[in-house]
Amino acid sequence: MMYGREISRPNEMTTTTATDPKASVQHLLDGSHWTHSDEALELFQGLPIPGTKTEAWKYTRVARLFGEPFEVPRNDGLIALPERLPFSALRIVFLNGRFRKDLSDDILSADNRLRLDLAAMAAARNPKVAALPRTIGDVQDHFFTAMNAAKPTDGLFIHVEANYCPSIPIHILHIARDGHQLMQPRDIVWLDEGASLELIIEHIAINGKTSLLNCVREFVVGQDARLTVHKVQHEVNGPAHISQESVIVHGRGTFSMDTTTIEGDLVRNNVHVQLVGPEAHAELNGVYLLNGTTHCDNHTYIGHDVPDCTSDELYKGIIAEKGTGVFNGKVYVKQDAQRTRAYQSNANILQGDDAKVYTKPELEIYADDVKCSHGCTIGRLDEKGLFYLRSRGVSEAEARRMLSHAFMTDVLERITNEDWRKHLAGLIDAKLEAL
Repeated sequence: MMYGREISRPNEMTTTTATDPKASVQHLLDGSHWTHSDEALELFQGLPIPGTKTEAWKYTRVARLFGEPFEVPRNDGLIALPERLPFSALRIVFLNGRFRKDLSDDILSADNRLRLDLAAMAAARNPKVAALPRTIGDVQDHFFTAMNAAKPTDGLFIHVEANYCPSIPIHILHIARDGHQLMQPRDIVWLDEGASLELIIEHIAINGKTSLLNCVREFVVGQDARLTVHKVQHEVNGPAHISQESVIVHGRGTFSMDTTTIEGDLVRNNVHVQLVGPEAHAELNGVYLLNGTTHCDNHTYIGHDVPDCTSDELYKGIIAEKGTGVFNGKVYVKQDAQRTRAYQSNANILQGDDAKVYTKPELEIYADDVKCSHGCTIGRLDEKGLFYLRSRGVSEAEARRMLSHAFMTDVLERITNEDWRKHLAGLIDAKLEAL
């Protein structure tokens, strides 16, 4: 659809007025070799950019991201990597959404029961992997998932064979650098029956303020399998960050994910979980520490499709200065999903009159034998606790940091990997000092 028209005058050059804002990315989406990319491109072309009249996006305005044309992401040149994690992990590096073999550990040296490949190559070789893009078309937020599926920049395919557990976590490090880049990484993680895997996904940035990072990840958790994902967003002067995690959990499988947002400009995290086998379990946890003008929107969906499944969600945020937090969590229980147990909680602390938070926990239940609860709180730091610490000689700044850390403790305690929990607590404490 054209939103402008050409105006010609005698003896004057032809000029063009405003065009469809999707044109800023359209020129980068043609010519993909991914399966179903043409189908995704057609879907993208037919969808509007989400606006404030779209319920799921009413507090997160993304139209401004499409003001200027984006460029093909560049991934060359020298770059200084951050220090490695303070424990053993297999590190794989992506720069502007593209794999950097020279900066990564040798993925081919991994145990042959753990297969790692670039997602596009895996999709070309494996019919089951190639079919996965069709599953993602049914989740919410079609616009950005269709845009990613039309032409991903790069991505990782991880396959863990049955009853195997790698000895160390896999650390996927995404680095965003330079402006006006359109980065569309796409990861696929597949766990066979009884397999187990721990995944750390870290996002950092180097002057990528005007770029757009549009991530899509698909997780398939087989029967009796266990997948644990830790995601941290620490993008100082970073790009707008839109992500979609789509998860299928089979019988007696377990999926656990904690998402920590420390720095960013506009951040949107969509997590869509379907429990499709009896006794499947999902646990979603989140921490967001926002100041400046950072906007962070966490949207979650857990679908209880069958009986005897459980889920638990806990998200906590501290918002200061002109930061904005959004939480929308939905638990959907189908009519046949008897004996469901689902719990959801969101708590927020506002520091300052300009800080804002919008929270909307939801339960939609069609079964009658269930135990489900949800709740949310918005408040300030405990003044009595603050007064007590001050009366014991603790400075106001240190007292606020101690109370803020205590507020986050129950989220951190859910992380079973002690090494990662300590490392993440250090990142959180460093951020709390700036709030």
